[in-house]
Amino acid sequence: MKFILPLLFVYSSLLFSQDTLLPVIFLKDVDILENKNDLSVEDFMNYVQKDTTFYKGFKHLRYYKHKYESNLKIFNKKNSSIGSIYKKGIHYSNKEYAWIENDSVRLFGKLFKRNGKHRFYTAKAFDDVFFPNDSIEISLNITKRKDRSDNQNLNDAKTVGFSVGSDKTEQNKGGVRKKLAIFSQKMQPYYDYLISDTIYKGVECYVFMVIMKEDIKNENKVIIKKLVSFFDKNSFTVLYRHYKFDYKNLILDVDMDVKVYLNYVNDVHVPIEIRYKGNWNVMFFKPERSEFILKNTDFVIE
Repeated sequence: MKFILPLLFVYSSLLFSQDTLLPVIFLKDVDILENKNDLSVEDFMNYVQKDTTFYKGFKHLRYYKHKYESNLKIFNKKNSSIGSIYKKGIHYSNKEYAWIENDSVRLFGKLFKRNGKHRFYTAKAFDDVFFPNDSIEISLNITKRKDRSDNQNLNDAKTVGFSVGSDKTEQNKGGVRKKLAIFSQKMQPYYDYLISDTIYKGVECYVFMVIMKEDIKNENKVIIKKLVSFFDKNSFTVLYRHYKFDYKNLILDVDMDVKVYLNYVNDVHVPIEIRYKGNWNVMFFKPERSEFILKNTDFVIE
């Protein structure tokens, strides 16, 4: 299950017959889309699965120069801090390659081995995704083909993060593939699907929420406990996403919460803040508890 950890990441589309019954709950005191082009739960399911804007936002993050500031905290079983990594710097790009230069780095605790490698998988994962040691090739092209340069864990992480509802993961221990397909007819009885609207950073948005039903006796039937997406009403660009993962068995204990905030800069949407909080405990590996926040500012988009 390490593939879920980075969550950073093709798309599959489910066809629903007209007699498919979907549970729909409306949020209180909200006029739900009655006069808004008659959008349905099925419509939003397809929007989530077919969406490429969320992935494109992360493409933009690598493609454009910007400043970053991040803080990673590692905790022990008693939730006491045992280490942290603070970074502040600039992400550079020449539209073909990207690289970073840290202006400030502060370390606390024993986070690295004597050979310089990370002691904690979480720290390594975030460094691999956001703070590469060398320059990396960049492109705004989106393809369904898996990147051969990525390992299985990272490819699966991209599927979970960017192809929400897809069961195209390579790993399937504990029926992972079926449980990740949160829009399939087999998984629909475990979820409520909610539709509303909101104002996010001055932009009118549709809100689509997928939440595990409260009366589910065996919570291990579900891996994704909550998924929230804000869609710009004009462009259907995803401007906010919230994932909640929770799964336990004799071998594995995973509890993760991820929030991604995006905004427009010169009409280009980019992730301006990413928050991660979670812990995981896998047999034969040391358990990890951590919190991570990344803020991106001063984008240069012409």
